[in-house]
Amino acid sequence: MAYSSLSSLISYQSVKLPATIMLKSLYKYFIPLLMSLVLVIPVKSQATGSGADLQQISSDRIWAQTLTGSHFNEFWNYQFYFDNGMTAHIVFSAANFGSLKSPVTGVRVSVYDPDKDRVFQVTREYPIEYLVQDRENYLFKLRPGRDIYFEGKLPEEHRVVVKFSKDGVSYDIDLKLNDIVQGFTLGDSKFRVADESIGIVTHIPYAKVSGHITINNNRKQVEGTAYMDHTHQHQTTTRLMHSGYRFVHHADNENWDILYFLLPSSSNNQSAVGYSLRSENGNVKLMEVDRISYTSDGKAFGKTFPRIVEVKLADQSNLRIARTNDIERFSLLGELGRIARRAARTFLGGEVIDFRGEGTLMESSQRPKHGDYNFFFVE
Repeated sequence: MAYSSLSSLISYQSVKLPATIMLKSLYKYFIPLLMSLVLVIPVKSQATGSGADLQQISSDRIWAQTLTGSHFNEFWNYQFYFDNGMTAHIVFSAANFGSLKSPVTGVRVSVYDPDKDRVFQVTREYPIEYLVQDRENYLFKLRPGRDIYFEGKLPEEHRVVVKFSKDGVSYDIDLKLNDIVQGFTLGDSKFRVADESIGIVTHIPYAKVSGHITINNNRKQVEGTAYMDHTHQHQTTTRLMHSGYRFVHHADNENWDILYFLLPSSSNNQSAVGYSLRSENGNVKLMEVDRISYTSDGKAFGKTFPRIVEVKLADQSNLRIARTNDIERFSLLGELGRIARRAARTFLGGEVIDFRGEGTLMESSQRPKHGDYNFFFVE
């Protein structure tokens, strides 16, 4: 997708918007929105190279795989599930949107605190020239002098740190991972998106995590489990996307289920792309997703979207994901004014609405597995 300049977006369809309004709103929200859109867009892909083989990932694959060319987008998506009911989603990113904006790195944080029944969401970005990739010490840091980084050689050790203040809210997150399961990918991890290539890697299918999360001096010690995947590409395909789905179930380091699949907007027969990655008593299996269907819709946060998703795998077996507790809805466009929001939706080809919460994974002759879902839709 070719991006025009910001000034072109502001005057789209002769809608003349005050520069001060657009620079304050679109500059703050537009780039993180593009990052969140690209994060969920591996569409209409087939594995190449090694085919559908399950491959282990080396520790060096965690480094940025793009950072060259006029366009690139890369994301390290961490999801944490804590025993006290809290959840945290932390996404590190590196992106170049061509003439739209100079290349940047960023972090997006979302923390759900059940005691306050509140979700805290924040984004931060820096010019990409500040990025530190210390391969000797396995440190990926957005900027020297800023405590926003992940470090540690997988699967031996790992740590995620995010500390900063924004809009009157302070964040102090320090999480250490252990008992980390070896990462995996499908074949050589390279998929095709139209004429472009995209890489998808599951670095951390399962790990134990402990540490603290402090928001505005409210410090909580946390323990639980963690998951992380890594996506990278040299182009964006936002107009091809209908929806995407994740489901994570963690029992212990030998028993877990990961589902990650996407539905192209052009898929008339609900043919999807993605995988089911699972471990049963330490025996890891990967199976591609063939197609999906919706058997029931339900409302959450004023929106109607699938309550139950039927998933048919490549071996013709069936899985079912059911939403049981909707916790979070988020759209960066929701903070824009009406005119700015309309211009951004037109330019992007839609708006991504993110839903997260608790769910259940069901399959024939198996007991239901309780975990966490993440559904996202382009409207």
